[in-house]
Amino acid sequence: MNVATWSAKIIERPDGLILRSDQTHLPDCNHVLRMLVKHREIRMLSRGAYARCSTIDELPPWGRFDLDARSVGSTRGRILAGYSAAAVHGLWRYQSVPGRHHIYRRSQGRRLTTGPRLTELHSRLLPEDTVMVDGLWCTSVDRTIADLVRVHGFGAGFVALCHALRLGLTSRENFGRFLGGEESSGDLRTLVNRATPAVESAMEAQFLAQSVFYGDFDLIPQYAVTVEDGTVYRVDFVVEGTIEGIELDGRGKYGSTDGEQHFSLEREKRRADAIRRAGVTTAHYSYHQVEKLHAYRATLARLGLPDRTEFPRIHID
Repeated sequence: MNVATWSAKIIERPDGLILRSDQTHLPDCNHVLRMLVKHREIRMLSRGAYARCSTIDELPPWGRFDLDARSVGSTRGRILAGYSAAAVHGLWRYQSVPGRHHIYRRSQGRRLTTGPRLTELHSRLLPEDTVMVDGLWCTSVDRTIADLVRVHGFGAGFVALCHALRLGLTSRENFGRFLGGEESSGDLRTLVNRATPAVESAMEAQFLAQSVFYGDFDLIPQYAVTVEDGTVYRVDFVVEGTIEGIELDGRGKYGSTDGEQHFSLEREKRRADAIRRAGVTTAHYSYHQVEKLHAYRATLARLGLPDRTEFPRIHID
């Protein structure tokens, strides 16, 4: 049979993964998979896990991380943790494309093979700390968020908790009970008290995390502004006690085609003019400006506050 025929016979999971363990119907699956790799039909992601080259090439970088996380979790004995577990749970990330995956061992058996982009975590897991999602073992939502704080810092845990609250996957009370005695630590106590389901995107959660962590100003998310014709618009943030509004323009906000972008920009201009006439001045920032703290510094300047000479690390890569 030719390459196209063999390619059509392999079983592909809904998430795009092709697992060697699923190909038992093939007479010699190892040979078939090697042949398809050689002819660039599929690509190996991790031991025993593949995806079609066309699938991988069409994914944005953050989508590739999600698929890679699933491939890592498909290896027997692994429990996905940290950003890798967050990818399976569908949680927002402070860092859109993390540099490594984290795992636990499912038992005290042989040591797992790790590498520059794969790190094993060593903490005691209770039975309720692990769940199976889409056939993959990963840490529970609460455990995932706690590990994100421990491994990557306040920002990672804050952004994930905001999304988990928004999705109804946990609550402040549940997460606080999960932490138990750990809740007395400053960062975790602040996380429980200040994370909110009101933010509508990872970028909004990221900017709010910066405001909470650095403490120079407080933000009101999804601030309602009633304009002259009675329409109510929501501004991403207003700085508490001021009329300074902040709008975050995420990827794809204005559409993917020229026509969509032109229509959206015209509509956005009318909206911004109406909000300004209602007394709220807004500044717009991009993902890059939020990520690099340019938006935070610009907000300090707008408020007449002194610039910071240095920022404590809100996120650890």
